[in-house]
Amino acid sequence: MIHKFSIAWLLTLVFICAPLEAAKDLNLPALGDSSSGIVSLEKEREIGQNFLRALRAQAPILNDPLLQDYLEHLIYRLASYSQLQDRRLDVVLIRSPLINAFAAPGGIVGVNYGLFFYGETEHEVSAILAHELAHLSQRHFARGVEAGKKTGVISLAGLLASVVLMTTVGSEVGLAALNTTQGLSQSRMLTHSRAREAEADRVGIDTLAAAGMDPRAMAYMFERLEKANRYAGDQIPEFLRTHPVTKSRIADSYNQTANYPVQSWPPRLDFMMMRARTMAITSKDPKDTALKFKAELNSNDPVKNDASQYGLVLAFSANSEIDEAMRYLRPLKRKYPGLIALQIAEARIHAQAGRYDQSLDIIEAGLVINPGNYPLAMTYATSLIAASRPNDAEKVLLNVVADRKNDERAWYLLAEAYGLANNIPGVHQARAEFFVLRGNFDQAIKQLNYALPLVRGNFQVDAKIKQRLQEIWNLRGKNG
Repeated sequence: MIHKFSIAWLLTLVFICAPLEAAKDLNLPALGDSSSGIVSLEKEREIGQNFLRALRAQAPILNDPLLQDYLEHLIYRLASYSQLQDRRLDVVLIRSPLINAFAAPGGIVGVNYGLFFYGETEHEVSAILAHELAHLSQRHFARGVEAGKKTGVISLAGLLASVVLMTTVGSEVGLAALNTTQGLSQSRMLTHSRAREAEADRVGIDTLAAAGMDPRAMAYMFERLEKANRYAGDQIPEFLRTHPVTKSRIADSYNQTANYPVQSWPPRLDFMMMRARTMAITSKDPKDTALKFKAELNSNDPVKNDASQYGLVLAFSANSEIDEAMRYLRPLKRKYPGLIALQIAEARIHAQAGRYDQSLDIIEAGLVINPGNYPLAMTYATSLIAASRPNDAEKVLLNVVADRKNDERAWYLLAEAYGLANNIPGVHQARAEFFVLRGNFDQAIKQLNYALPLVRGNFQVDAKIKQRLQEIWNLRGKNG
């Protein structure tokens, strides 16, 4: 019989190659070395974008505009009160129930949806996010590679490998990969790592306080994680492997907040609804999820009740129980008539039932009040495509990608809309942008080369495609 660790080790040897090779192919450079010192913020941004492309290509991404929008606004709010100099941020929502969040150079913040399960309040989730933003603002990655150029490459490749493996193969293998790629440097940097973690805690707590959030949430979250760790056995939560929580660390977090007044923080409806949404849309058993939400409807807290009722709407909708979903949605809409999450839920239920006109009317009314709103616009585009109105969907999605050039889901939908509208050059152009975001420059170049013969005679489009081709060739040259 093969030992459990041996299986994990063998899987590590097999699966770690792809993420590391991808990191190598994308030319993830060192953040600094003993001769050059810490690299510029612009160079960190370039490194971060390369890392982000590799991450998108290999890690399972949770594409949900509402959750994405909520998370981005929360992180941008925290960032505005942080010490970040460069506030260009890319937020990636990873499809994993494990608790984890990480930051990579150049403003890349990754969050597993499992963070919504462990963090019981918006303040607790914000504490983890503020901690990661502190790693970025204090430039811990750049400061951590002074020992040599090779360490920086291994650190980023190892981070990529571990994230991918933890979300595709399993946490045990991913952690083995992380240890394999970083073990040598970690032993030399352990003291500095502890110091950087303490600094990130301190700076993160200051950020929470400045943002008008509960500064003690950092300590509360650490206590929750430490308790989870005690009962985890060998299955230590992913976040704790790279962010060890000790009694002294919890005590330090409390000590730092000693001068802040103690106050109560009522639950926020937005967060509680997004927490319920996460549970509903990631569930593999909508019926069971509906039963859980029903059991939570008798809470003494009206906000929690409303959030559970919203979760129930989503669970019934996922199980195609349209009438039940509408029955629970109507009282919520009467109570919160302008809430975007409810407008989207109602629009999707109508679309599910084939009532596309009603679905579109609801979203159009929402966009009048909230023009350019990302979740509404994406829902609108999806409904327009389903209603066989691809030309209208094109217009909506072109506005989305103009504001969000890094949104791979929007480019994917735009390619679909172009295809349904028989705009073949547009299909190739949209696909090219999708492939660029995933670091597949060769495929992006192929797509644009397919488009060129189709636009002969249209000088403006021809010139635009040729210019974009050159830009992608330049990107490929830097990363090839």
